[in-house]
Amino acid sequence: MSTNLLNLNVDVLFEQHSVPEIDVVHKKIQTVVENKREELRTMVGERYRDLLKAADTIAAMQTSAGTLIEQVRFIHANCRSLNEQQLLGFKTTTPTEVSVLERKANKQLTNYYSTMVQIKLLTSLPELIWTHIDHEQFYAATELFIFSRHISTGLQLDAKNALMQQLPVARKQWEILRPFHATIKQAVLLVLEREELSAEMAVDCMQSLLLLDKCDLGQVLQMFLQLRAAAFLNCLQQQKSPVVEGDRKRRVKERILASLHILSGTMELLDKCLLADGLLFRRIADCLEPTAPPSIQRMDSSERQLAHLLPDIIASYRPKFETPQLPETKLRDALEKWLKQIDEMAATQLQQLFALVSNMQTIQDIKTAAQDKHKHNCAHLEQQLKLPYSLDFYARKYVPLINARVREIICSSWTTARQQAYERVCQLVAEASPPQPLDIWREQSRDLPLSLAAALNDQQTSKHLANRTKGYDAPIIKLCANFDAQLAAIVQELNLLLDEQTSRAEDKLALIGFLRETAQQQLTELIGQLKALELSNSQALLCALRSSLALVELCPHLKLCFCQQSSWRQWTGNLTSAGIEHWQRMCALLEEETMQLWLRVIDRVLATHSCADKLPQNITHDVVLRDFPLWQTHTLDQRDEEEQESVVQSTVRIPSQPRFSLQNYLFQLIHELTAAVPQTLPPKVQHAFNQKLLKDLLTHYQALADSEGTKASQNIALQLYFDLKFLQRVFAVTRESRTLYEEFQSLQRKLRDYIDPFDFELFAEHITTHVSRSTARLHGELGVLTPAPPQGSQTAASTTALAHESDPNVLCLSSSGSTSLWFPLLPIVMPQGGSDATNSERKLLTMESEKDCFEL
Repeated sequence: MSTNLLNLNVDVLFEQHSVPEIDVVHKKIQTVVENKREELRTMVGERYRDLLKAADTIAAMQTSAGTLIEQVRFIHANCRSLNEQQLLGFKTTTPTEVSVLERKANKQLTNYYSTMVQIKLLTSLPELIWTHIDHEQFYAATELFIFSRHISTGLQLDAKNALMQQLPVARKQWEILRPFHATIKQAVLLVLEREELSAEMAVDCMQSLLLLDKCDLGQVLQMFLQLRAAAFLNCLQQQKSPVVEGDRKRRVKERILASLHILSGTMELLDKCLLADGLLFRRIADCLEPTAPPSIQRMDSSERQLAHLLPDIIASYRPKFETPQLPETKLRDALEKWLKQIDEMAATQLQQLFALVSNMQTIQDIKTAAQDKHKHNCAHLEQQLKLPYSLDFYARKYVPLINARVREIICSSWTTARQQAYERVCQLVAEASPPQPLDIWREQSRDLPLSLAAALNDQQTSKHLANRTKGYDAPIIKLCANFDAQLAAIVQELNLLLDEQTSRAEDKLALIGFLRETAQQQLTELIGQLKALELSNSQALLCALRSSLALVELCPHLKLCFCQQSSWRQWTGNLTSAGIEHWQRMCALLEEETMQLWLRVIDRVLATHSCADKLPQNITHDVVLRDFPLWQTHTLDQRDEEEQESVVQSTVRIPSQPRFSLQNYLFQLIHELTAAVPQTLPPKVQHAFNQKLLKDLLTHYQALADSEGTKASQNIALQLYFDLKFLQRVFAVTRESRTLYEEFQSLQRKLRDYIDPFDFELFAEHITTHVSRSTARLHGELGVLTPAPPQGSQTAASTTALAHESDPNVLCLSSSGSTSLWFPLLPIVMPQGGSDATNSERKLLTMESEKDCFEL
């Protein structure tokens, strides 16, 4: 049985299956249960192997100890009874010796319980230490680690304790606890390297280092300052790269403010924690108080209740600190060394970071944020340490770099024009919204020129109807007009330089060449910026690519930067053809980049409506009943081989149309494309979309063909074969698309192998007829997904249409020439004949289809 064992209905199982089949299902369920148990044991054993081993050892020890104690008590009672009854007159033991023996036994029993409790503490400590590490309570974790080391050392040094020789679990448990030294230290160092660090967390980490490594406060100070310097360097060197989906890039402004916050926060931590009567000294003084709680108080309540069984050296243990001393000279020397290191980092890394600031608004935001957030006064620290310079890092390091960046004038006219055009495109992308349905076909007052002069004007921006057919709306036209006006100013300034009689021809030629190189560089940078935009929806992508194309088509002065005007050719000479070549190369580059944006549009459509999500992945009985359309019944007349006059009629059922889920999926793609692109896709983009769609569908059908249900059912294989033939026909996959065509043929052969050869020979002709009929019926409904008709038929149709059309109309604008119509004629589908089945026949066909589905 291939039914999911988790969804079995017991009543249906016993009604529809025999006892041997039910026994097989029972064995399968038992196998799944045992596998799950084994996986659970493996997972728990790998994660808590040491803890489980220690727990099993303690349980075994407890059982053995209980049995041993009972046996000793029984023997002791029997011996006492014998002594009292039979050897009463022969006693030689004095009462004093009896008292000594009793005290010795009590001592051994106390030692036994004490050892057991200490071992229990050792087994409980790893989990408790991990809990404190996870909660970032590093001092508590360190204190427990030192406590565990104290217990383990005491047990290992108790050589007279014969019980320890029989219980090696204490030594093994210390092997588990020993790595916590490096674990806690590594966690403390990572926390001290954070950008955001509170005074309480810093004191907890430094106190943990003091207790963990038994080092002095000077070494801890050096380590603290080195880690803060590393945090400062990491903040400066952080690259601007995309992060996980849902987050955003960390901008330069945020990194600069974060680096300033690290430096100011470090001084604030030194002031609060490490000066006289600082937070660290108060915490250590609290730990040195006689009333400080012992380390066992950090254990759970169940362990604290057993404290009376422990020796005093364990029960009353608390961590010990040496009296912390940090002379001002040592603090000043460490701080001066650290400041030199920060100066070296700021001279390179911070200056490079400021070089990324691109506008005055960012600098103003940095200054405002710095004055609002970093108000800590370091005057107290400066006076106490008697420093000859200020610790205000904003005034010492950041203000000079900000002023130097402001003084740098590196913006040329071309850079300004390019930057403003880029920002305007970003604004249009941010404001992009889905257009109104059929808005492109609504007539407007500006569509036709109002005068003869306007009609004869060569400026592309005045041809409103032609621009609307290309998707250039008013904001895009305004963007191009502003950009072209800035370029016109550059060209006008260059004309003034070229008109000077004192300039040499070589200088003028070099200036023209420099203009072309600058235009090429800036336009390339603009294309790269538009390509790097993180566009969130298809409308934004369409707006970006249309803006890119409009900048080339609607800005005549941009072309003048490459192809010089007639007044310049007296100096350019033979370089005119080179300028035209550069212009054509830039247009080709722009076309390639806009094609990439188109691909992103169609990729998002396919990602939103993936066939893996929209189509069923497994074909079950429910899927067959819900997804497979009603097959058409054909009656075949065959003559009997023995009796030639008798005619045998047989009824066969043939798929008549693709699966409902496939049709629904294709219609959803059409709706999504229509919502994203109101106009028809360009032929190249449509071809790329169809190629990607067919590859996804082939992957889906390959998985269905490899499934066991398809291999076992001829009807399922026949329907899938019909779907593939339909897709191949409707998307015009011919031998010219060699790879895709071979994939279709290979998958069809695989499905054909699942079908009986005799049946397939009878079905083949009818399948071809039904595929052609379905293609003709759905070709017009599929809309933008259907490829353009062949070039020959398209040319003939367009020639005929132009021959019979005497008056021009607006539909002529939707073609790029007489041979490339954007809107082909819709196919005429005639009603099918022979579909006169009665209601009773349809009901019978439905019942037969359901019966065949259950026989799959």
